[in-house]
Amino acid sequence: MHIRFLGTGAADWAGPDERGEYRRLTSTLLDGCLLIDVSKTVLDQINDPTKITDVLFTHSHADHFDPAALRTLAPCRVYAHESWCNEIAGEGLSVVPLKIGERVAAGNFTVLPMPSNHSTERAYETTLHYLIEKDRKTLLYATDGAWLLNAEHRLIGKTVLDAAVFDATIGDGHPGDYRVFEHNSLDMVRLMEKTLRATGRLIPGAPVFLTHLARTLHPDQKTLQAQIKKPFVACFDGMEAEI
Repeated sequence: MHIRFLGTGAADWAGPDERGEYRRLTSTLLDGCLLIDVSKTVLDQINDPTKITDVLFTHSHADHFDPAALRTLAPCRVYAHESWCNEIAGEGLSVVPLKIGERVAAGNFTVLPMPSNHSTERAYETTLHYLIEKDRKTLLYATDGAWLLNAEHRLIGKTVLDAAVFDATIGDGHPGDYRVFEHNSLDMVRLMEKTLRATGRLIPGAPVFLTHLARTLHPDQKTLQAQIKKPFVACFDGMEAEI
């Protein structure tokens, strides 16, 4: 499974910052054809839009769900939780409603929707994380959201993960930040990684990718990379990995 991190920034990125750093809004592309979330900021990172056949949405926040950007990728199949998927419309878009715990085929991938610890302005919306499987490889995609919910942990069950992508919005050294109730600090991710590893759910050596990084809560990429140690990987726009 080939992973390309098109964008790695949280919602507070709106262009280059005072350091000259820039992160596009968080979006990830698997094997060139399965896209997770999309905004106009990442369209220039998609080498061949015609190869994108399926688009998964984690939730409806504007930094993850941009209807205008989505329409530029049509025709394609779109997957979102059943609580709000009927609000997605556009010529050439085929919308597939998702239910928690019910696997669906998305092209050559098998996708298991799981509930995430996040919320939107739509009080009725269920936000999602995903288990994504292909060719006997399994990826946990867990952004946005803080911690893994108990219901999510139960759905993961005894699945062995080859890699994980985690929301790491808050970074290190920001105790008391209000975002902790729906986004992760690095300490939170470290605890989850240790538990997944200790319980056999994360294979030895499996990478843990950190994305959705807030502009105001992380240092520049060079400094961040120097601070982060394996198995953690501080993602950057355009970064590619193979699992």
